Amino acid sequence: MTVYRKETLLRHHAFSRLRLVHAAFVDSYECHIAGNRMPVNRLLFVCGDDRCEESSIRDVSDGTLLPMKAGHLYFIPCNHLVDLNIAPELHFVSLQFNLDLFYGFDVFESHPRCKMLENPDLVAELRLLLERDTELGTLYRINEIIFHLCVLWAPTDGPDIQERLVRSLKHKKATEFIRTSGSAATTVEMLADMTGMRRDVFSRKFTRDMGITPKDFISDSVVRKASEMLLAPGASVKGVAQTLNFSSEYYFSHFFKRHTGMSPSAFRKHNGGK
Repeated sequence: MTVYRKETLLRHHAFSRLRLVHAAFVDSYECHIAGNRMPVNRLLFVCGDDRCEESSIRDVSDGTLLPMKAGHLYFIPCNHLVDLNIAPELHFVSLQFNLDLFYGFDVFESHPRCKMLENPDLVAELRLLLERDTELGTLYRINEIIFHLCVLWAPTDGPDIQERLVRSLKHKKATEFIRTSGSAATTVEMLADMTGMRRDVFSRKFTRDMGITPKDFISDSVVRKASEMLLAPGASVKGVAQTLNFSSEYYFSHFFKRHTGMSPSAFRKHNGGK
């Protein structure tokens, strides 16, 4: 008997992670935001409304306007710039997730455009799923739906992705520190010290291997953490700023708006934070 072990497949599985960050049914929320981006992938399943023509997503990358219609679902890749216009009559299910190949690298981070797909049956199922009491079964089915859509839109498993995964292992100590303890107080100098390199050498090697500067990697991680914290019940902008070691609530708000296009309080309102 001959067994051919799929090492690449197993390696990718060991590092990949689906993080469901947000799941909600939005019954009524008016939103008009220009230049919005978020550190998560967004799926919007439009259940119905009375004034479809007033709701749309504009993909800033190429100017494409996607009208939000009942029975359609919409995909906005992470960190992709869009203009959102949502009328209060629009009813939709919102799912937000990251599909990380390794921490800090979402497989959709370089996805070129938003997607629209007509599938009224799937939209209706998502609406019913969020009304169910069996939370575990609901979670499994939602994960299944997300993975199914990822198969449609995720980039192919090419050599570049495999090579990037291998290169990322060289910086596992730094990325793990950022994942577990990174905050606004984390500096490139701190990361260089823990890896025993000069700052300029560490920065050059990190940027080469990770495809992003260590400073931007830290910032992206802090935005991710802040986004999750802001959605927690009872969270406050001041409390999140303190937890992430910002010098003031004002500086945190400025930082968050610069990276997402919306203030922390607007972000909470937009995503149903209470």
